[in-house]
Amino acid sequence: MRPLDTVCLEVLTDGSKELFASPGDRKFREQPPISYVGSGLLGNGIFGLYLHDIVLADNVTHEYKGESEVGGRRFARFDYRVPRMWSGQTIRTEEGSGVVSLEGSYWADLETYDVVRLQLNAADFPPTLPVAEMTTSIDYAQTRLRHGLVALLPQSAEVRLVKSSGEVRHNRIGFTQCREFGAESTIDFGSSESAERSPRFSVASVDDVMRSLPGGLHIAVKLRSQISDRMAVGALIDGVIATNVTARKGAVLIPAGSPVRGRLRRLERYTEPAPHFIVGLEFTEVEVRGIRHRFDADLLGIESAPGIERTLSSSSSAEFWDLDRGGQGVKETKETLWLPSLPGVATFFLRGSKLELPGDFRTVWKTRKPPQ
Repeated sequence: MRPLDTVCLEVLTDGSKELFASPGDRKFREQPPISYVGSGLLGNGIFGLYLHDIVLADNVTHEYKGESEVGGRRFARFDYRVPRMWSGQTIRTEEGSGVVSLEGSYWADLETYDVVRLQLNAADFPPTLPVAEMTTSIDYAQTRLRHGLVALLPQSAEVRLVKSSGEVRHNRIGFTQCREFGAESTIDFGSSESAERSPRFSVASVDDVMRSLPGGLHIAVKLRSQISDRMAVGALIDGVIATNVTARKGAVLIPAGSPVRGRLRRLERYTEPAPHFIVGLEFTEVEVRGIRHRFDADLLGIESAPGIERTLSSSSSAEFWDLDRGGQGVKETKETLWLPSLPGVATFFLRGSKLELPGDFRTVWKTRKPPQ
């Protein structure tokens, strides 16, 4: 596979539809996300519609398949099928388009019943659609919103499409920097003496928007929460600014000790090719002198610690019979695993069968330039 491009969009949902916008744009539109780019593989439904239409719809058949393992933990697995006439799933390519049925599985937490992964497989391809395979996998986790509210939101997704010609397209999607929007309405009928007058209406917008930090700042964050393999994805984490963040002229923009907040975004345990964890720490806001700012930054570095690596390399060897030399030979294979980079998220490997991150673990970031 050859990387083609990287697309950054904002997505807004009210539970029944998905709207999209370019980063920083104040107007969301119902246009499909593919309209923002010239080519590639993009579609809607991943942020929330698939989960709603499959798990809660009446025209979907479900079958319990027992327990299975996902990311080193055990979950309840269910298989499902959505007939083509009810799926509403349309695939469009340059060569043709068509409606398909959907089938696949979803995995739910054994205690909370939250869906942690949803897999969709397209089926029943019509003759007008030159596609041989299309699969979508979406991972979910609890996300804390304003006033302690908790919502089940997607964390990442992968889409793979194989055309009848053999061409393969692959799309990796990550969701970060979640915010909540709403509105509050009040009606004032006035005092009893003026009850005959028309009521007065007022609407207050509830937008959990935080201020933006200047771009180009180097910020060192020291973790205060202790991360262990006993924690659940979505758990809140705290940190502090390790050293003063200054402007070019020396003025302190963010004092050391300013609180940084976020959540545990990813925690997976694997045994192959060697025992290791994948850990993701997402920082979403920093409080500067009582004012909250969005932590929109790219990871620059991770503190050196035993077992922590940005990439995971492994090698294996196998014997084979060399016909040219008339004897046995040894073939060595090397494999390197890497993790995608997302704004405000530090994702890394930790080798070993036990996870214990110290409370003063440090990461270094560079803030992004705010959208105009």
